[in-house]
Amino acid sequence: MSSLLSGIRSLSPQSPIDTLRPTLNDVRLFVPTPLTDALDDLVHAHTPSDRPTPRRDAPTPDTFAGHTHSYDILNQYIVGSQWRALALASEASILETPATEERTLLKLWTYRVLALCSLGHYANAAREIRRLEVATTSAQVYKNGRSPTIVWPFELRVLRAQVAGLAIDDWPLCADRLSSLLRACRRQLACQTDVELNQQRTVRLLFMLASCAVRMRDAQLAVRVMDHLVTESPNDPRLLSAVARLHLQLGSIRQAELQFMRIEQLVPSDDKLARMNRALYAVASGKYEAARELFNSVAGDAIEDRVCAANNACVCDVYLGHPQRMLDALQKLMVAAPRAAGASEELVFNYCTGLDLQYDGQKLREEKARKMVDVAMWAGDGFNTASFKLQ
Repeated sequence: MSSLLSGIRSLSPQSPIDTLRPTLNDVRLFVPTPLTDALDDLVHAHTPSDRPTPRRDAPTPDTFAGHTHSYDILNQYIVGSQWRALALASEASILETPATEERTLLKLWTYRVLALCSLGHYANAAREIRRLEVATTSAQVYKNGRSPTIVWPFELRVLRAQVAGLAIDDWPLCADRLSSLLRACRRQLACQTDVELNQQRTVRLLFMLASCAVRMRDAQLAVRVMDHLVTESPNDPRLLSAVARLHLQLGSIRQAELQFMRIEQLVPSDDKLARMNRALYAVASGKYEAARELFNSVAGDAIEDRVCAANNACVCDVYLGHPQRMLDALQKLMVAAPRAAGASEELVFNYCTGLDLQYDGQKLREEKARKMVDVAMWAGDGFNTASFKLQ
């Protein structure tokens, strides 16, 4: 594993089996990409044949084969959540890029693995990463008679760490790989290399490591990581807020309260972040009415704020015994912002929770089918259909 972080040396050009070794653009590295759309299948399975359903894009390999697609195009697929198109376009671009352009190829592989993970094809992503490791180790890259070091891009190494947990539920391995990346960033900081970039990466990796510890149910590790986070940026309200919310997730309400009090000293009392923190603390304390009022006061003009506030406020409505009020509020927001809110997995899940509480039988099935059609009009690829709570 460490060889991928410190650099991988290519092998001797005199090896008699060089032609059998895979290169970074070898077609044998790829697993066939599943092109089915779970949301589209679900809509057709639960919608009467006489009712119109939205037409969703269905990319095919032939559309992308034989072409090198620019980074601008690949980034557009990301913005539009067109993950199947991104998987096919990045694969085609890799196959069309010369094996000697290893930096370009590894960047394209980052797009490819991101697409597979976003589609939920974690096992396929793990297989391709393993094959890419072999290809990287044995790649023959020669310039001016030298055998240079090949280093994976940071984002690809992060994906490699995450896939270990997502594909085979090996969160200890994920934590180990994140820790190796963290040590690499700190070595760069010690050498005063790209200080700002490595500081940002260090904080990001610490958050990921804390989340990994939560998945492992290792509260002690999570607390140690969060202590490191506070040390990294002791006066950053947003970072301290995120740490406090991790404490809430672990059930450490007292520790969260201490961090929230610290934040109150760093920001104005009417600051949006401070009010959101008070609302979350109220939820943890079982004061749902007060929390609901605070969440509603946070909702501003920015759609991200409105989605976050509505998502939290609806949880309060459930505990307060007002599922219809929750349904009305969420539906209003989903209609106003169909792409940002209407296709949000968290909001759809909460909406369907409200439907479960409010209806049953045929009426419940009809309401969920109607919501599926609404979501299918705006959601991109890889939408988690478990949000509809059909089981």
